[in-house]
Amino acid sequence: MSRKLDPCWQKARVAARIVVKSRKRPLNARDKRLAAWLAAQPGVTNRLIEQGVAYVVAPVRLIHHEWIDKRLAS
Repeated sequence: MSRKLDPCWQKARVAARIVVKSRKRPLNARDKRLAAWLAAQPGVTNRLIEQGVAYVVAPVRLIHHEWIDKRLAS
């Protein structure tokens, strides 16, 4: 059974990946165009993008903390 995600949530997740990427290095022209297009979409709100950032970054934080825990245990 395949679940369809809300189109606004999908767009917000893409925008969130761009936000996370922009924190690491400057964006290229394609990412800037895509970010501008996503910002113009009516269903993609700042709140939804913030939730998307939390969704994208959370697994990375968990992996990082597990690595620290293993390192401190040895």
